[in-house]
Amino acid sequence: MYGTLALSHRALDDLVEVAGKAAIEELRALARPIEGLRVLNLSISRFGTGTAELLNSAVPLLTDLGLDAHWQIVRTSEQASAVDRAMYQALGGIPVAWTQEMTDTWLSHAEMNAGLLTEPFDVIIVHDPQPVAIRSFLDPGSAKWVMHSHIDLSSAQTDVWMLLRSHVEKFDAAIFAAPHFQREDITIPAHIVAPAIDPNSARNMPLPDGVIRDVLGQYGIDPDRPLILQVSPCDAASDLCGAVDAWQMVRARHPGLQLAIVLTTEPQDTAGRACYDQLAECCKDEPEVHVVAAGGKLGNVEFNVFQRAASVIIQKGLRKGFGLWVSDALWKRRPCVVAPAGGLTEQVIDGETGLVATTTEEFAAAIERLLADPGLARKLGENGRAHVAKHFLITRYLRDYLQILDELHRTTP
Repeated sequence: MYGTLALSHRALDDLVEVAGKAAIEELRALARPIEGLRVLNLSISRFGTGTAELLNSAVPLLTDLGLDAHWQIVRTSEQASAVDRAMYQALGGIPVAWTQEMTDTWLSHAEMNAGLLTEPFDVIIVHDPQPVAIRSFLDPGSAKWVMHSHIDLSSAQTDVWMLLRSHVEKFDAAIFAAPHFQREDITIPAHIVAPAIDPNSARNMPLPDGVIRDVLGQYGIDPDRPLILQVSPCDAASDLCGAVDAWQMVRARHPGLQLAIVLTTEPQDTAGRACYDQLAECCKDEPEVHVVAAGGKLGNVEFNVFQRAASVIIQKGLRKGFGLWVSDALWKRRPCVVAPAGGLTEQVIDGETGLVATTTEEFAAAIERLLADPGLARKLGENGRAHVAKHFLITRYLRDYLQILDELHRTTP
């Protein structure tokens, strides 16, 4: 076995205040027929990803609902991690030079991890594409296997997708984060389960003003001046320099306006390092631009602080993911301006829960509009929180999952 992660206890009743008593009672009713069901969640990372953040809340809550839920991390190596990153890029539509050697590495690590999976489970959910091949090295047995793809596979690189697809077809079901993320060329049953936020996590819980001011001070940010924030991976699709350009346009009319760019990924490969170097060049003479890199002291509380302190939150671009951190911002009633990419427009409905922009000039105009009209900013913030409460809370995610698990359990011979 890989070793089940020890997670903090979570009580479903703690969500009554935000989700309502009826929603909690519905979850308990859905869970009763599958109490004791042994469910294993497999992923490649414990920290630093949206998937990890989601599992950190969902697995303890499923346990509180009476399921025997576990979360384990597959074993890897430096070589396998490089192949995993390349596979992730290719599946997201970024061209990579995929080789037979990479395939061999991927399969050999899948076979090794299959040998470590020795405990019996009723359902095994693979949350990353990289461990999918584990299923192919195990006897069918009675366990139901589910691939939960958290990324957009619709324009995946053909050769890499066909490799993955040959293993996905051995699964019992697939889950996609949005309808336009899924593949039409798989024959197994497919479900749509949008990601969700946990309002009680360190990433979203209310924070005292003193904590916010102290953390901002550690990063050289003035809590008494307006702040524009972008949270994004360190990649070209996020258009980090475009965010700087938009801020510069608005700053011309708002002296003292600050910009913070919080990077959720470290520049591990050549493309990432090039993106980081380009960003550094764009803002090297701008003391009011604060680039906060992943790692070090940057955790969920710090992430929470930056969002709560922001006057406007932007997302200049996205590499075909969902961008759930925007829902974190909407839950905090922060006005958002986003590009029409990935899952962003499912969270930000233009003119209702935020503003959608395409060009740098449009981003600057939208930011200016929100800074000049606090009433509009408040309205969009309130609408955004209500939208998240209806569509992107962890309770809705649990409801979707319980229904899928019950369906799989009913089809077990």
